[in-house]
Amino acid sequence: MSRRAAVVLGAAVISSWSLLATQALLNAPNALELRITTSMSGVIPSTLYGYMWEDINHSGDGGLYAELLQNRAFQGVLPGTQNALTAWQPYNGARLSVTNKIEGVTSALPNSLQVTIPKTVLGPIGFENTGYWGIKVQAGWTYNGSFYAKSDTFTGPITASLKSTTGATYATATIEGISSTWKKFTFTFEPSASALDTNNVFHVEVNGPQAAGQTIYFGMFSLFPPTYLGRENGMRIDLAEALAGTNPSIWRFPGGNNLEGESWATRWKWNETIGPIENRPGRVGDWGYPNTDGLGLLEYLNWAEDLGAEPILGIWSGASAQNYSELSTWPIVPEADLQPYIDDAINEIEFITAPANSSEWGALRSKYGREEPYQLRYIEVGNEDQFQPDSYAAYRWNAFVTAIGERFPDLEFIATTYPSTALNPPYLKIDYHQYESISWFENAAFMFDNYPRNGTQYFVGEYAATSTNDSDALGTIATGRFLYPTLAGSAAEAAFMTGMERNSDVVFASAYAPSLQHIRNYQWTPDIITYDAGRLVLSTSYYVQQMFSVNRGTHLLATSPASTNDSAPLYWVASHNNETNTVFLKVANTGPDDLTAYLFFDFNVTSLFGTAVMLSSPTLSSITGVFNISNTLDEPENIIPVSSAFAIPYPDRYNYTFPATSVTVLALEANI
Repeated sequence: MSRRAAVVLGAAVISSWSLLATQALLNAPNALELRITTSMSGVIPSTLYGYMWEDINHSGDGGLYAELLQNRAFQGVLPGTQNALTAWQPYNGARLSVTNKIEGVTSALPNSLQVTIPKTVLGPIGFENTGYWGIKVQAGWTYNGSFYAKSDTFTGPITASLKSTTGATYATATIEGISSTWKKFTFTFEPSASALDTNNVFHVEVNGPQAAGQTIYFGMFSLFPPTYLGRENGMRIDLAEALAGTNPSIWRFPGGNNLEGESWATRWKWNETIGPIENRPGRVGDWGYPNTDGLGLLEYLNWAEDLGAEPILGIWSGASAQNYSELSTWPIVPEADLQPYIDDAINEIEFITAPANSSEWGALRSKYGREEPYQLRYIEVGNEDQFQPDSYAAYRWNAFVTAIGERFPDLEFIATTYPSTALNPPYLKIDYHQYESISWFENAAFMFDNYPRNGTQYFVGEYAATSTNDSDALGTIATGRFLYPTLAGSAAEAAFMTGMERNSDVVFASAYAPSLQHIRNYQWTPDIITYDAGRLVLSTSYYVQQMFSVNRGTHLLATSPASTNDSAPLYWVASHNNETNTVFLKVANTGPDDLTAYLFFDFNVTSLFGTAVMLSSPTLSSITGVFNISNTLDEPENIIPVSSAFAIPYPDRYNYTFPATSVTVLALEANI
């Protein structure tokens, strides 16, 4: 069919045509009549859309986790090295080093900042933290700060402040009472003016002549701005609001590769991420930078509740991702040694779900501030175990599922190997990841149409269009990877998503990944939201996720004929929400030309108006280079959804032109 072809989709929509004109177009060569019918073809699961989460690209520390100070407790660093002082710098000649020669703030935090004051010094002297490549200073915000300090000789006041790198002071606090034993000092900042940019620092100083020749030790710094919903130790507001704005229904955590660790000892350990932050040792994560684990198990669970999302908990399955280029070298726990790790997973699940008054682990959860158990249904056993399928199939899957299933019979387990791998017991749900090219996602829009209806279900636990070239889909940025999601890539993702929703009897959940990217330090692109210390940009893929997730039907509607390869580059799915009496038609046009659709349905629309939300480029042509059109931090609104209302002159038909390389959601009132 021509790329301005007539396609009839059976749901209601925009710009009316006369009956004679419509009939003439339907009789034209290559015209395809398509209808939405009242026959329900399946229930759409409430868990269909959401996110996969792991601390990559500084998406946790330096991102969603609102802590402003980088390297706050010198976790995962080697004392005496320059890297130990990441984000810290001297002021007016102080000598800084990280040491473990003295007792730390806690046994979990053995490293401290040693500040040595020269014997001769004029004026104030101290040190600064540059944050995660900047600090946002906002008038009207209250910042809550703290640090530990001690000195055998110095007893004078310490001044903490928020300052610009050019010397302007926005807020200050004076701390007194330092002694020879560790003491925690707390303070607040209330800036009277906002900084012009994020080139600001957390500044600590003492009187130079008073402190001359003396040594002061500091440990466990923290500085929080206001957080999402006011949660203590909580989330950065703008990023949290953006993620919440897509109405996600699942939150898969804590990874991902970052769950696995590069060794058994460096895996993500749930019990080291709970309780006071002073008791969390942190670790060097799989993506090469220290994780504070301030964003720990309870924070993740609270965050999922705040989102209204169902948690999918990943548990370590006995394999560590030591080196992806040398898969055979991955350390795998032998079957005879696996039981302690199974017990650890059982303890974690009990900590999450057990009543506080009848369980040691439930009581511990209550001690840390959460009386009621959390709701938990899904356990994902491992991550990407297709890289180590033999041991997974031989004993690891069976050992975890059998033991955990006996203790918690209501849990549902998700496997993480190839769908073709035979497991014992057989898997009922499986997670497989798709980082692919634009063309792959277009071609895969129908991959689930023939998925066996045998009781097994698919979780697309990570997916994103990463490149225009199949060979570059998992390559480096330099060889073709997108830095930001592009309009063409997002339209291809939308085509794939129509297939997931149309086959949601077998695709029970999906999770876009990765979620977040700090533009100053990242390991993977593209990502759905990119940010720095003060700004963020919502990508075209973000808007596609939002459009699909917010506009949800409860039941699929049949289309005749069904969306098939014959209709490419137009892809669609229709649904009806029985609670709001709304029909949704989601359409991706991945082609370079506008396509007109003539819409018929075997029910009557009950309102004279419908609505459309469209993501497209108003200036797009085949010459402009669609693959390169993205929202960026410097140009955050190149492509944003546009909403409109339209009149419906006939209750059972309508027509609409889908722009080239676009995603559209049409909504009509209909009591089916």
